[in-house]
Amino acid sequence: MGSELPAAAPPQPKRSTAAAAVARRRIGRELWQFWLDPPPYCRPGPSPVKDHFHWEVVIDGPAATPYAGGVFPVDVWFPYDYPFRPPKLFFKTKVYHPNIDGRGRMALDIFQDNWSPAFTISKLLLGFVSVLFDPLLDHPTNRCIAKQYKHEYEVYEEKARAWTQKHSSTPIVSHYPPYAVIGSTPPAVPHFPATAARRKAAASSASGSVSSSRIPLLMKDESIRRRTMKFFQG
Repeated sequence: MGSELPAAAPPQPKRSTAAAAVARRRIGRELWQFWLDPPPYCRPGPSPVKDHFHWEVVIDGPAATPYAGGVFPVDVWFPYDYPFRPPKLFFKTKVYHPNIDGRGRMALDIFQDNWSPAFTISKLLLGFVSVLFDPLLDHPTNRCIAKQYKHEYEVYEEKARAWTQKHSSTPIVSHYPPYAVIGSTPPAVPHFPATAARRKAAASSASGSVSSSRIPLLMKDESIRRRTMKFFQG
């Protein structure tokens, strides 16, 4: 059964007609692109988009994580001066994760000083999926969960699965326009072994070279900027 957090629109500055028109055109292009080429594990929300400045998207829990099988609705709010300020994204259900706070906000520094008008909503969502795979432990919003992830991974994994089942298990049927891409298989995403025992074994044998089946342990401790900027360049 799903359990949604209370939804509230973030405050908007006074609307400028010219700026809002520019933002609407840019958002329209990004919405079209999202429908034609959605990021891995992402799809449209259950209702048609009637307001360019407010969407709902769905992130399906990535395989090989405690969130697998979960269905995570995400509210997307665009400012009237987008893309010069970043959108605000909120998970609508409770998620047990080191980088997601009680209001459903994920900690990424691109929402602060490192935002660029070159970023798009699809790249932001790709960054969200990446952080579901591999939390950013150097800048957690919940230090208790981050500590548990580092030192008691099996306990973290069990609780994250339980929260996913309790709060994010309600199926959501996406509303697709006629030209949308439907049912595309997400490409494989590199993921570090998902149990503490395998993590320790991999860490003890790591020598700088990495097989194609895993990512280096260093990836777990990269700064937010280094980790996230990989998804927003190019």
